[in-house]
Amino acid sequence: MAEVEGSTLVARALHEQGTEHVFTVVGGPVIEAVGACGDLGVRPIGARHEQAAVFAALGEGYVAGRVGVALLASGPAVTNAMTGVHVAWDNCWPLVVLGGSAALATSGLGGFQEADSVTMMQSITKWSVRADRAERIPELIARAHHVAMSGRPGPVYVDLPSDVLSATIDESRVRPAGRAAPPARPMGDPSAIERAAELLLEAERPLLIVGKGLRWSQAYEEVSRLVDDLNLPFLSSPMGRGAIPDDHALNVGAARSFALRGADTVVVVGARLNWVFGFGRSIPADANVIQIDIDPEEIGRNRPATVGIVGDAGTVLRQLLMALEGRSEPARSRAAESPWLSDLREHRAKNEAALQPLMDSDAVPMNHHRLFRDLRDVLPRECIITVDGQITFATARQLLPSHIPAARLNPATNGCMGVGVPFAVGAQLARPDLRVLSVNGDSSFGFNGLEVETALRYDLPIVFVVDNNDGIMGGILESRMFKQPHGERVAMYRPQARYDRVIEAFGGHGEHVTRPEELRPALERAFAAGRAALVNVVVDPLAMWPAPTEGRRASALMGY
Repeated sequence: MAEVEGSTLVARALHEQGTEHVFTVVGGPVIEAVGACGDLGVRPIGARHEQAAVFAALGEGYVAGRVGVALLASGPAVTNAMTGVHVAWDNCWPLVVLGGSAALATSGLGGFQEADSVTMMQSITKWSVRADRAERIPELIARAHHVAMSGRPGPVYVDLPSDVLSATIDESRVRPAGRAAPPARPMGDPSAIERAAELLLEAERPLLIVGKGLRWSQAYEEVSRLVDDLNLPFLSSPMGRGAIPDDHALNVGAARSFALRGADTVVVVGARLNWVFGFGRSIPADANVIQIDIDPEEIGRNRPATVGIVGDAGTVLRQLLMALEGRSEPARSRAAESPWLSDLREHRAKNEAALQPLMDSDAVPMNHHRLFRDLRDVLPRECIITVDGQITFATARQLLPSHIPAARLNPATNGCMGVGVPFAVGAQLARPDLRVLSVNGDSSFGFNGLEVETALRYDLPIVFVVDNNDGIMGGILESRMFKQPHGERVAMYRPQARYDRVIEAFGGHGEHVTRPEELRPALERAFAAGRAALVNVVVDPLAMWPAPTEGRRASALMGY
């Protein structure tokens, strides 16, 4: 029979798993594997940094609903990727990282870029393994995809030594692995389903929390039916936005604190009661908590669950809807006239009205809310948004809506800066039919901002916006914390830096905005440019929401 090289087997295995894009920074020993991917129709996407390559793979995977794949060189290339792997681990996103490594034959001798990447990856992956023979490559890559998607999704690392990749073996020694089976969709305990239905039917002040984990069960129709059948008010995690459109009448995200404090029955689906939801401590101690999660260990974590249901979110919600069938009308009618819904709407309207003066301000330099108001007004209803940066994220959470699922990406559970630009690259590759907006603080843009060149190279018409307030949280930290004797800037950068010129240097469309009345025309030109564009918006360095107060630790402003 014919002979085949290990590098070709990598490409074949990815093609067999249905991989459409593989994200990389080309280098040894994976150069031939990257080339083979292109030959077989798995499109290689070359990033400027391995961290960004992994972020882009995550963005593509999340938006497309599949495993993201990165194929990287050895040594520092793999350690550069670890931040992206950690983001996948904390956010429970399926990812396969294939990393090159030094030859097995010279292990322990100090080979070029020799590193024990398998061990380094073990604490932040579901599985970390080394390919010891070329013929095992298809099997390991198939298994990696299965593990990444099964149960609670997460990252997997496969180490590819240089001599395994360069080995040439007879085709007869290669056992086809086949495509990884789709993940199981386990059902919930019927008795727990019935108890949950009873609690919801009896609740006077119910609340639903929807998280980004719903992405992997794609239970959007089911969760919408639950809301509509019971007149059930809901709020979403930052990335769970759009699972039910933000303009749904029962969305009480703008009254989040009041809703959490006042509920007597809370359903948590696709979300975790971690720091994002105050560890569940905002929910009254005597409230019923119905927790649905595919991971048994998550049930009751941080907050005891009255009813814990282990299972796939979509499957469990279908069971719950069946249990409520023919019984929900009294609860629905009661909720429609309840003081609970009335109070929630009142608090929502009050909180939204409080932002209006900030949104309408014509101050120069402008504030963040005015910037996001104009962004909101030019966005199409169906679009993808990536947001990066502390103040940028906080303001976008208030003002930028999402109306379709899996179309909002941000620093997420572990608050990693630098994700916005590469997330947008991956998202646009996953959904070329949608417009992509990437809003970044000037600090977060600095991490991976050169990936705008990647967007241009692959003809991705992303609109990037830099919310430019001259540094980390603008001038707040500098004025309160860092009074350096020689005037050095620690938290502030050179004022009014021209980030628009960065994209212009690569042939993209740049806009520089200093006044509120200039903003909307600049955004409209950027969206009409037909190529990647960047709008650099000068924002008041002292404009911040929420405003800091005396005696409050600066770290508290970042969520600590």
